[in-house]
Amino acid sequence: MLDEGACVFGAGVLLKHRDALDKEIEAVHDGSQDTDPIHDARVASRRLRATIPLFKDCMPSKKAKKWLKRIQKVTRALGEARDTDVQLEWLGKTYLLLPERKYRPGVSRLMLRLRQKREKLQKPLAQTMEKLTSSGILDAMAAELQPVADRAQAVYIFTPALYQHSFQAISGRLETLLAYDEIVYQPEKVTELHQMRIAAKWLRYTTETFAPLYAEQLKPYLQAVRAVQDILGEIHDCDMWQAFLTQFLEEERQRTLEYFGHETYFKRVVAGIQYLERERLKERGEFYQKFVSEWQTWQAEGLWSDLRRTIQVPFLQPGDIYPPLNLQSSDQTPA
Repeated sequence: MLDEGACVFGAGVLLKHRDALDKEIEAVHDGSQDTDPIHDARVASRRLRATIPLFKDCMPSKKAKKWLKRIQKVTRALGEARDTDVQLEWLGKTYLLLPERKYRPGVSRLMLRLRQKREKLQKPLAQTMEKLTSSGILDAMAAELQPVADRAQAVYIFTPALYQHSFQAISGRLETLLAYDEIVYQPEKVTELHQMRIAAKWLRYTTETFAPLYAEQLKPYLQAVRAVQDILGEIHDCDMWQAFLTQFLEEERQRTLEYFGHETYFKRVVAGIQYLERERLKERGEFYQKFVSEWQTWQAEGLWSDLRRTIQVPFLQPGDIYPPLNLQSSDQTPA
């Protein structure tokens, strides 16, 4: 059961993510040429999704469920737009480095189709952001959470209940990640490696939520978890590109046949797309080898066991080193 200190801490974290999402709504809605607002809004929405369940006992259950449902819709809409932006960014860089001119028509055609797709995504994305605003969810969150967060100076936050909650939450996410250990050495397990990436993502967000409780002590573990997420993300992107490029070629062939009645113009596209397929396959192998090497190093160093011990320390030495001195307010004394 979470105590008042844990709820005050949770309210502060949730408000931070709520404000980060709110800050980007206008830029995302208006379709800014800068892709950062979409990225930042997506990250903020993901962090809200990860944090709301952690502190659901501090909020009316119906409100928490309503908030979570709306935020999930926002994350999905932002995700599709962001993924397309990332694809276009990668293709733009790749185009400049193409080794042969014959590859240009195919890559140019693919960039055209992705730009068309991105333009179509903007309207539903804008509508999703409008619904987020009109629903009043973010205002309701602020109204519910701000009074709780405002008690931070009057309530002792660093209680055993909060540290126990932190330990259980991080440990649970860590166990989920480590359950994929055998999958690490099976490169053909595309789905499972993707699921491992998702497990790393939720471990990262959960650990980031509670990291302030441990000063800088969780920093090396967060760096490792982020590396897991990033490298597995690159592997997943390569896998998705393989399927996407195969589908694109077939769709482009059909489109050309319907428009011209023959495949002459389509043949100019093939070389570039096949080049991209080879590049993504090669890069997947490189990312996979990097991931296995990193994972073996972390396992040999006992990194994950060290993480468990670090978050257990408040139970072993509760009065000696916690709360961290740099977080302790002068008027926060144990009740």
